[in-house]
Amino acid sequence: MKYLKFSLLVFVIIIFGACVNNPVNSPEVNNQELDNAFNQAASFSQLKSLVVARNGVIIKEQYFRSGGADVPFDVRSVTKSITSLLIGIAIDKGFLTSVDQTIGEFLGPLVSRLSADEAAITIKDLLTMSGGFTWNELGNTTEYNNWFYVAPNQVQYVFNRSLAAKPGQVFDYNSAAVHLLSVILTRATNMKTQDFAQKYLFDSLGSAISSWETDHQGYNNGAAGINLTPHDMIKIGQLMLNGGTYNGKRIVSTEWIQETINFHITTKNVFEFGPGYGYCWWCGQNIKGHYAFALGFGGQFIIVVPRLNLVVTATNNYSGLSSSFADNNMFETLSLIMDNIIPAFN
Repeated sequence: MKYLKFSLLVFVIIIFGACVNNPVNSPEVNNQELDNAFNQAASFSQLKSLVVARNGVIIKEQYFRSGGADVPFDVRSVTKSITSLLIGIAIDKGFLTSVDQTIGEFLGPLVSRLSADEAAITIKDLLTMSGGFTWNELGNTTEYNNWFYVAPNQVQYVFNRSLAAKPGQVFDYNSAAVHLLSVILTRATNMKTQDFAQKYLFDSLGSAISSWETDHQGYNNGAAGINLTPHDMIKIGQLMLNGGTYNGKRIVSTEWIQETINFHITTKNVFEFGPGYGYCWWCGQNIKGHYAFALGFGGQFIIVVPRLNLVVTATNNYSGLSSSFADNNMFETLSLIMDNIIPAFN
């Protein structure tokens, strides 16, 4: 009977271990440094969540300001990184053939005019923020707001701009161009992007999309507006570290994951800690090796460090804040993770 009780206790620990804090007492982590980082994070005025997972297990998490492990939150441009995963899944399943397909194949009927140069822009160009459109979004919320909230047609709005660079050559952060990936996905699969994501990604993660905003034509915003919980974000990070599998199930190809988080184009350091860009994931290198991260306005992050098998996620309130204040929160959070949390691991 004692043996049975002990076995049941072990079973409960194994099943629920990934959902609770699991202190790590090993030379692979400096617990004091990690605790100090979390203590510092507690003083951040807008932080809602901070979660650290190692080897597939959450080892420390903390929540503030109505945040919680299973509380959905609009993670803004982290959405772009989810859209990238969906494109990979669509290619794996044959809905799309490759990243070399041109947008003219899908978008021609949706716009009043599409030049030959615009039609030749590829899916890869959109994934790497190198579509070439005239745009000015980083540090300028007016550009995004005019596109998404004011313009009557979000697809047409992009093509009302001239091409400022040859596609595939110059990085220029452009939410409107990434949104085209969602439109392409919908037209290629005959499914709303949210429905496709739920069926082929989130069902396999054991999660549900509570909400995802749409443009004025009904297309899910490929650039922002998906609501995820902190634990959903950890699952996405672990999927990246596992090379496209989760709980032993293949969701997207290893090749796609490698392409996604590896360097494709220089950002010319327009964003701190993100000198390179993959497929809608920022990337860089430090003393702990290669890292990649999904980034959302105001301080929403999924950060993966493959050599350490480490995932760190964070969310911050941004509603009602000025752009400069939200940007400060974003840099403050990312700096803490890069300079204090990641260095705590060996």
